[in-house]
Amino acid sequence: MITLPFMTPSLAWAQDLLDPTSLKSSRVSTVATPSARARPADWVGPGYARDMATSVTSALITLIRAYGSIAEQIGKLQDQEKDLAQKLTDALRNKEAKLEEYRQGLFCSGCGKTKSEILARNEQFPHSGQKIIQATPEQIAAKERELQAEIDRLNKALTEVRAKLAQLTPDINTIRSQIFDGMGVWRTATGFERRLIRQEDNFDAIDYVRERQTISKQLDAAQKDALTAKEPGDFSRIIADLDLWSGTLRRTEERRGGEMSRTSQAMADNETNSRRQVAQVDSVAKEVASRITAFGYAGYLNIVTVPMGPNIDPNGLSGEASGYTFRMGKYDKEGFGEIIPRVAEFIGRARNLSMTGGGGVVANANLELTKADRTAASLKTRLAAALELQRKAQAEAELKRKQEEELRRQQEEARQQQEELNQQSGNAPSNP
Repeated sequence: MITLPFMTPSLAWAQDLLDPTSLKSSRVSTVATPSARARPADWVGPGYARDMATSVTSALITLIRAYGSIAEQIGKLQDQEKDLAQKLTDALRNKEAKLEEYRQGLFCSGCGKTKSEILARNEQFPHSGQKIIQATPEQIAAKERELQAEIDRLNKALTEVRAKLAQLTPDINTIRSQIFDGMGVWRTATGFERRLIRQEDNFDAIDYVRERQTISKQLDAAQKDALTAKEPGDFSRIIADLDLWSGTLRRTEERRGGEMSRTSQAMADNETNSRRQVAQVDSVAKEVASRITAFGYAGYLNIVTVPMGPNIDPNGLSGEASGYTFRMGKYDKEGFGEIIPRVAEFIGRARNLSMTGGGGVVANANLELTKADRTAASLKTRLAAALELQRKAQAEAELKRKQEEELRRQQEEARQQQEELNQQSGNAPSNP
């Protein structure tokens, strides 16, 4: 007997082959007991986990695209930072060089350009007809302000670019963390689905064992009745019982075979879906990575699906490792660490699933069917013989009845004839 305290019967289960409303045994009017549908009241099927895996896959793709968008912005800002930093270095060096030339009077009286500027153009210093002049303190100060203004502009631009980079870095770090969490939820979902599939099969096995126990009990009772049966009516009743329960046993075996086939197919589908989802994420990751120019960011996307091993089941891992803080595609840093109820409930269910065994051992169905068929065949032979004896007895009784009726008819005719003779004798005239 299998005891499952948390499971309740469901008489509405239309597929129950032992539904008392449709199945009765003629043996002492026994109604078959329905087997309880072996499901907890709050049971969720494999589709619950499969839907979560699909949702997480979509969220991961969204995060990867967001990662790529921010990485592209970072790449552009890195180029700007490099360019501005170089220009700033050049401007600082240029300022000192030009001021030194001004102090030494190395600039043209005609154009006001310094010696280095004129020579850089491959021109004669000073220009023809001009002379080298000494700058005044006011000119030197003015030149210094001019050169410093360019340095200040470059410095401001560089500071702004670095500030933007500083703002984007936490975002991309959050996305990277969320992708990692998402991988954990995805692994939990695919592993949870496999365990739900196996548990559903265990539940079906429990139902199967309960039904088989009822069927075996009825077949055994019919077999025992067959040992003591003597009358044709008993033979007919027991044959009907054997046929009824043998047919039920065959249907039960067929259904169980179908359930096991569906379980195998569901496990295969889980593997196929898992690999397809990994391929979807990997394809998007590689496509996004090909556009990223930011240093060090594209490489992460090239290995992003490594944690998505479809055969990894993180059921025993910590909440963080299984993606407890995954936010289903959101990555704003203000919400970092947020726990989404949907995700928390899902991971809680995955952790708390307690696998139940498959119900126990039952008799060999083929042996039971063979025994039942043999007993039924024997009873049919005995029934045919009993019916033949009954027919002969009825025929003999009918013949005897007819013979007795014929004898009575003949006796009645003889009596009537005698009476007629007597009457004729009484009416005859006397002799003179």
